[in-house]
Amino acid sequence: MSNPIDLYAMRFWLFVGAGIAILNPIVAPRTRRWAFAALNLGFVAVFLGTSERFAAVVAGLLAIRATLGMLRPGRSGAASVAVVLGAATAGLFLVHKRPDLLASRMPGADSLEAILVTIGFSYIALRLHELTRAIREGRHQPPDLASMVNYLLPFHMLAAGPIQSFDEFVDQPAVPPPLDVDASLNALGRISSGLFKKYVLARLVQELFLTDYRSTGWYVLVEAQLTFLWLYLDFSAYSDVAVGVGRLMGVATPENFDRPLLARNIIEFWERWHISLSMFIRRNVFIPLQLTLMRRTGGSRPLTVAALAFTASFLLCGLWHQVGWRWLVWGGFHAAGLIACNLYRHRLNKRLGRKGVNRYMENPWIRLAAVFLTFEFNAAAVFLVTYPFEVPRWISGHGY
Repeated sequence: MSNPIDLYAMRFWLFVGAGIAILNPIVAPRTRRWAFAALNLGFVAVFLGTSERFAAVVAGLLAIRATLGMLRPGRSGAASVAVVLGAATAGLFLVHKRPDLLASRMPGADSLEAILVTIGFSYIALRLHELTRAIREGRHQPPDLASMVNYLLPFHMLAAGPIQSFDEFVDQPAVPPPLDVDASLNALGRISSGLFKKYVLARLVQELFLTDYRSTGWYVLVEAQLTFLWLYLDFSAYSDVAVGVGRLMGVATPENFDRPLLARNIIEFWERWHISLSMFIRRNVFIPLQLTLMRRTGGSRPLTVAALAFTASFLLCGLWHQVGWRWLVWGGFHAAGLIACNLYRHRLNKRLGRKGVNRYMENPWIRLAAVFLTFEFNAAAVFLVTYPFEVPRWISGHGY
């Protein structure tokens, strides 16, 4: 089931216009907070299409808000509540990613799937984890209902992220500075860039060059490159629009891409591609696991520890994208690339020293080769999850 939130839809832009017109004049923090919450809930109601589905979302939000108050440090039963909330989130995530596993066994599964797809539950699950972790660690108090809605369901980020950290959400000003002409033009330029990417460049690549791998021979290799290029244009377009719309409404929206096609290695690539997801993985998986393993090994095997942390992080990253064998392989492929890159960096530093590494990094021919190889690596990774491989049914199950 595809997400009904389309940037081409007039109702999306009506909400953007309403957000700009309603939010910018408001200077009272509480009023602004509730106005944005009303916009977000209204957006969800319109795109869900039925009052029953919207009522289910509201009931879920109220249940989450009631649960958050039980997570404060030192509160009796907080750990058990966190486990139950985590299990419920994981269960909904599984329904979202693999609805075929439960559709025939669960009443109302189709309606639940429609809700999860519309609100972009992949992103909400990660935001909810950020929120519960911040409360459990005592870094923040449970937010009020309006703030929780605005953090979990910002309408301009529902289609394709980004994943804002709760710390960053709390740190944004309650009332942003007034929108001036330069900021408005900058935001409009960002939105225009996103729409041009999606509806001109990405569409041209798709319609002129992509065949869903119905072609054969050498063109399969060409199509693999162009599929990766198309994915970047299409995905980054959503982020451009979200950032631009956020600026016009005065809502902080994280950057998600920073010229990733110019990355010179796979580590740098993940610092530039889907940045909010990379930072989420770093905060919540890689660093905690790395610190735990370093303590257990006494800090004596940093490369091995990093390799294990990369592997666990990107296997989970693959399964976050889609629960299935293809994305598990994709995660392992990226983990292998990150491990190889980390080992290469280590040996390069050991062999050349700081001055030698600086000369190496400044060599334009080496940089060109590195950017090319990084592009090819990522094109191969996309090929793994887009090419229609024939595999035994016992491996593929119900697909991915």
